[in-house]
Amino acid sequence: MIKRDFLVFLSLLTMLLGCHRAISQQYVCLPCKQPCDLAVLSRGGPCPTCRMALVEKGTYNKTLTKKQLTEDFTILVNTLQNNHPGIYDYQSKSDFEQTIQSLEKELSSAQYVLDEYKIVSKLIAAVGDAHTYVMNPYYQNILQEELLFPVIPKIDQNQITMQGERLKSINGYTEEEILERLQRFASSDGHTVPYKNTFIEMEFPLKYFTFLDDSSTFEVVFKNGTKKTWEGKSYFQSGLRSTASKPSFRIEGKTAILKIPSWEDKTASSFNNDLAAMAQQATLGKFIKASLEKAIKAQTSHLIIDLTGNKGGKSGPAALLLSYLIDEPFKYYSEISIASDSFPTKQYITNKALVDFYESKDAKNLINEVDGRFFFKKDLLPTITPNPNPFNGTVEVRVDKYSLSVSTDVVATLKKNREVKITGDEIGGSLAHYCAGNYLNLQLPNSGIEVNIPLQRLKY
Repeated sequence: MIKRDFLVFLSLLTMLLGCHRAISQQYVCLPCKQPCDLAVLSRGGPCPTCRMALVEKGTYNKTLTKKQLTEDFTILVNTLQNNHPGIYDYQSKSDFEQTIQSLEKELSSAQYVLDEYKIVSKLIAAVGDAHTYVMNPYYQNILQEELLFPVIPKIDQNQITMQGERLKSINGYTEEEILERLQRFASSDGHTVPYKNTFIEMEFPLKYFTFLDDSSTFEVVFKNGTKKTWEGKSYFQSGLRSTASKPSFRIEGKTAILKIPSWEDKTASSFNNDLAAMAQQATLGKFIKASLEKAIKAQTSHLIIDLTGNKGGKSGPAALLLSYLIDEPFKYYSEISIASDSFPTKQYITNKALVDFYESKDAKNLINEVDGRFFFKKDLLPTITPNPNPFNGTVEVRVDKYSLSVSTDVVATLKKNREVKITGDEIGGSLAHYCAGNYLNLQLPNSGIEVNIPLQRLKY
């Protein structure tokens, strides 16, 4: 009787625990820079906002076998070697192969998804391309379940400051060690340190936790001798990403100042579309047109274009701006190339419609193959006609370590076609070429880690 009652008790307990799991099971979205980054849902499947696959909350940092780790790594290497258009821009093939061999040794001691994430991040950083990056598969889990470093610092000239004071160490890690270690995992065009530090600064608490130290209490020492003990902070509600401010325009005497914090604009299109239509229909296009016309009407003699903090976006508004500043017909890009028209890891690419297009006859009619390289036909790179009512004064562009992508388009094109003064800090992006355009979303099958890989190499 006692044994039977005990078995009944165990059965009821199992049912209750099963019910508890069913009730408490929650799902979160992988980071996509949309509001769903902070959503917690009760069902799995695709995210209702961004449509990416949801991940179960609480399956944090699952274990992987050596075979699974090796398979994921091999798929990523094959995709980069076949489809990344600038993989050897900043490293030789032999150097990349040595990097692969070194990271394969690290795979032997890896056990968890975050171990794979670290190894994959090092591989991507070796490419030297800011538009190629890895998405932390546990971004949401970490924000929801961990107490992270409570201050987001400023990193300038390879120095860390917090609350106005220069950092000496955190939990025994010196400022130099922190930067050197975190920079190993950071992507930037041509391995430039300023943009690596941008990558670190933007999400310092997350990067510090993931790549360096998972403590929740921090002994902080400053260069001036001050010592503080800080408890970790939850960023679940506030998040880590700040939103860009709105563009602004003002006139001070004979100087017009145009601030563009981001080129992102859902209503805009790319540089090779109708710029006149964009000036009438796109939100940022209309703002640029109105601002330049005000500057011209007020007879200002100097234009400051402030692109500090601007990491890129749509190229169309930038082309419109350039049309007011360059008095001869010009090219936005001189060349666009891709690495291949085949995709051997297609089964692991989530945006298959893009792959289908590149494999189609329509795409092949737009591309010329020359000596094993693939170039978009020249008629897809239109010559841009100057605006009939141009700005004739002097031009200055302010940049910083965040200025990347379309912001470098503006700087490089101006430098190539007219006199321009560049002020501020070292620019984040390359002024010769970079990789962007369309992107493959590669999802590694065992870890679920997603890698963003650009398909086009854009040359000025």
